[in-house]
Amino acid sequence: MECKYNDNELLYLFSEGIEEALEILFDKYVGLINKRISAFKIQIRFRDDFFQEGMMALLTAIRSYCDMYNKTFNKYFDLILQRRFIKIMKSEKNYIYRVVLYDDYSLLPLKLNEEVDSSYENEVRLGLLSKKEKEVYLLVKDNCSIKEISEKLNVDVKSVYNCLYRIKKKT
Repeated sequence: MECKYNDNELLYLFSEGIEEALEILFDKYVGLINKRISAFKIQIRFRDDFFQEGMMALLTAIRSYCDMYNKTFNKYFDLILQRRFIKIMKSEKNYIYRVVLYDDYSLLPLKLNEEVDSSYENEVRLGLLSKKEKEVYLLVKDNCSIKEISEKLNVDVKSVYNCLYRIKKKT
């Protein structure tokens, strides 16, 4: 899209109350928002949400831009956009981007419509644990005491308690 106005002119027109300037700026920066969504490798199911966040970041940039710092509006908006995406990803990383990597593919169901039982769910939760946490979990499941676990794994009792705390937090 070719724009016959530069950013400074559009920002001035917007400050004068001309709504068309805002529409032109929105149209002009859709490409940059989509480019950043791709660069951040946002999952397809969350792209609309991030696009809306990008549009809100654009509105924030339009309202707060000041040219006295010798930065172009494009760079200013890009900085705000990237920081907003990073903030969202950090705050939502456990909800949106939780990924479990499987060492053993036998844990996966054979068919998509196969009913998943509780033992399968427990195995998936084990995928979230470190090697040491898995060992502790299995020993606790075998009704070993904390002292027995610490002796078998050759670690102190406090380490076992810390490991149990992390296991409870993850599962």
